[in-house]
Amino acid sequence: MFFLPVKPILKIIISMVLVGLLSACNIQLSLGGFQPSRLIVQQAIAMQLNLTKAELEEHLKQHQIDRKKIPNYDINRVVVLQEEPVVIQDLIAYHIRGTYNLTFKLPDGRITDRGNPFDIYLQLQKEAKSWRLAIQKSSGKNDRPIWGTYLIKPKGYV
Repeated sequence: MFFLPVKPILKIIISMVLVGLLSACNIQLSLGGFQPSRLIVQQAIAMQLNLTKAELEEHLKQHQIDRKKIPNYDINRVVVLQEEPVVIQDLIAYHIRGTYNLTFKLPDGRITDRGNPFDIYLQLQKEAKSWRLAIQKSSGKNDRPIWGTYLIKPKGYV
């Protein structure tokens, strides 16, 4: 009869288990190791809402409607569900999806709208010191999108 030594068989079994466990993990590698923080994502959502609010205020102004009736709000409980690296205008960027809570500050209290979805693009600048909210404006020539970007001011930015 032919017997294999126990140690090599044990090593093979342990190796197979480790390979199985590692392949079951969902590992996402970032481009260059830079990913936006939760605070940057929260600031980008606020910026996107402010841009929308500015468009709404302009529309209300054109129709002589009191724009002071739009309440102030806070964004909190940001949950990132998906983060995909992309390239926008030859710079590293991330397409980020998730949810957030929106709390409206009203004269008679607060109202919180929970689980609002968001879908944003964040672009890392060349120096890797700041982020920009990227919004697709339209398609350009050769079906290449045209992007507008807005600086997300880092802490201490003057």
